[in-house]
Amino acid sequence: MPPAATPELLAAEPGGPKHHWSLDVAFPVYAMAFIDDETIVLGGGGGSSRTGVKNRLSMHKIDLEKRQFHLKTEYDLSKTEDAPMTIVVLPETKSLVAGINSDAQTLARGKNENLRVFTYSDKEIIYQKRKQILRSTSEDHYQKVTAFARTKPYLHMIALGSTDSQFSVLTFPELQEVLPTIEYDGDEMFDVDFHDDATMVLGASANKLCIWPTQVPEDKFEPLSALQVIERPTVAPHSSCTFRAAKFGRKLTKDHIYTIVNSTPKVRSRKPGKNDKKSFVSVWDAKEWKLKRTRTVSMKPITAFDISSDGTMLAYGSSDLSVGVLDAQTLRPIVTILSAHGFPVTSLQFSPSGHLVVSGSADNSVRIIHVPPRDKRGTEGRGWKMGLVWTLVVLGLAIWVQGVWFGQGVREEEGRGRGAAVGM
Repeated sequence: MPPAATPELLAAEPGGPKHHWSLDVAFPVYAMAFIDDETIVLGGGGGSSRTGVKNRLSMHKIDLEKRQFHLKTEYDLSKTEDAPMTIVVLPETKSLVAGINSDAQTLARGKNENLRVFTYSDKEIIYQKRKQILRSTSEDHYQKVTAFARTKPYLHMIALGSTDSQFSVLTFPELQEVLPTIEYDGDEMFDVDFHDDATMVLGASANKLCIWPTQVPEDKFEPLSALQVIERPTVAPHSSCTFRAAKFGRKLTKDHIYTIVNSTPKVRSRKPGKNDKKSFVSVWDAKEWKLKRTRTVSMKPITAFDISSDGTMLAYGSSDLSVGVLDAQTLRPIVTILSAHGFPVTSLQFSPSGHLVVSGSADNSVRIIHVPPRDKRGTEGRGWKMGLVWTLVVLGLAIWVQGVWFGQGVREEEGRGRGAAVGM
């Protein structure tokens, strides 16, 4: 039986909130990338296992008014290879790069052509080439994160990190080394990102965040040194903390670094507390390398993170199944969607304008979230607070009325009791 095709039309169920809605895309979503505000590419599938779910890259047009996705084109990947676990696009050259492990037989021969390059148009996604970047040929390791430099004339650089501790910076489209391959002490890489001016690139593993120059020393015998190494912070007492994501700010916030830290109890307990796995967002000064502030984001670990292209908002997905958007300056919540997915978020992204956040999950769903315009965020926040105040006022009045009624009833009973006693 052939694998199910991606539906030509995906529509949200009638009713429900208008500012966010969910779609069943019929395959596990592990990666995504916006091409423009109305076009998104989703990557995922059943991997090399015989699930009957094909591996694919699917391009969809977003219809916000009708709450629909229209399939524009799709590229079917090999059913014997892994599903795409990371996707980035470079609209200037209409290029798409994905991390896809080779099939088991190729891995057994000591080869893993993990880096795949495609081009795209409105009508098709076209395969161009592949190259082995990862040294590991284990099925358990894969290219986890990928990022393009964002600023001209430095669009020719791409960074990638793997689950087997490898951090690479390459030229694009030549795919030649810019920096020597860097190993992160055996730790899984969780994020890579370029500074706006592309003079720096960061790589984050669970235990450390390193900022590297994008130019090697002129002396070839001089070892490459990190500009700064930030060890995992201690943000919660009695907890062990690890990095989960890190991004440079953008534009107005370009001199900041935003990190996500997840905490776990240092000592195992038979009855762990419900708040023992908090997650935090921190802001660092990217010039003086000092921690500026930290705020609790969720009572559960964060699984995905992104920053808007203008640097004013942060988005996250939590293992409590929620998706949220924060103000990048104040770290205050802008939007929080509870129970956004059935499984934790695997990927999420802002649209180029920042008006949308789309999140994906292994539960075969994506959720589209409208982000309120900047001039309405404060109003919505005040409205929510006033709603809470009125709720408390009404609740207080109800308790007061109940107390008055109950007190009056008690007095009447006492009066009848005294009258009966006098009659005796």
